[in-house]
Amino acid sequence: MNDVLDLIAYKNGEYKPLREIGPSVLDFGFIHCDATYDVMPVYNGKAFCYDRHYERFRNSAERYGLTLPDPEWTDPLEIIKELKKRNPIDNAFVWFIAWRGYPPSGNPRDLENCPVNFAMYIKPSYPIASSPAVNLYLDKDIKRVNDDYYGQTYKNMAWIELTMSQRKRPTEYDTTVLVDTNGFITEGPGFNVGIVKDKIVMTADKNCLKGITMSVVEDICNETGLTFKRIPISVDLFESADEVFITSSSGGVTATTKTGVVTAFLTAQYEGKKTEYGTVL
Repeated sequence: MNDVLDLIAYKNGEYKPLREIGPSVLDFGFIHCDATYDVMPVYNGKAFCYDRHYERFRNSAERYGLTLPDPEWTDPLEIIKELKKRNPIDNAFVWFIAWRGYPPSGNPRDLENCPVNFAMYIKPSYPIASSPAVNLYLDKDIKRVNDDYYGQTYKNMAWIELTMSQRKRPTEYDTTVLVDTNGFITEGPGFNVGIVKDKIVMTADKNCLKGITMSVVEDICNETGLTFKRIPISVDLFESADEVFITSSSGGVTATTKTGVVTAFLTAQYEGKKTEYGTVL
């Protein structure tokens, strides 16, 4: 496959090249950010944490009033299997996307008559950084949107502050971490942040997505006797941490330039979960 846009995707009951699944520039999902999505990794031909990813996708769609097809008639797992058959990629991302189209009236407030589009596609995975240890920039200026607005627990397309922070970071850094309006650590563009202090693993408790990969880290901690906490993380605590790591669908548990034995342990344990939590496609 020379061009990722030639990969076969799924949209509204049809399989077609990825380049043809949209959205239109008229769709409210595009012009109003009226959309949601989820991204699930496939490791060695197995869908990782499928139930957790699809449940989050369903919850996000319900939050935004985007009606998904009845799974009794449109089984996402069967779609993934078909996509895998048509696009034989063993290590990949599967995207679930739902977005509001546009009504025949063209009226931006005519939401009742907007169709909802549902699409899925699979494409090769990519690393979160070019080097084994990610160099994080702590952005204290651009603030992460607060949960009080629409709830960062629900996955959405509104990345503008994340993108602005990524663009303004100093060039020697790979990516960026934002704080909230109260100055507490949140997350970065597409990843959660974990810290280790005195062998206690901690991550932010609000104003960030409850990432699937971080939930697997929590499982590992609970199973192996490590203490795991979701708490407000101040800048001082973040900067004084013994270790800092990030978690994402693209990188799993990824070390930063401030790494150590706990991060190495979590990374090794996560490798085992790829099989334990995998669904054969």
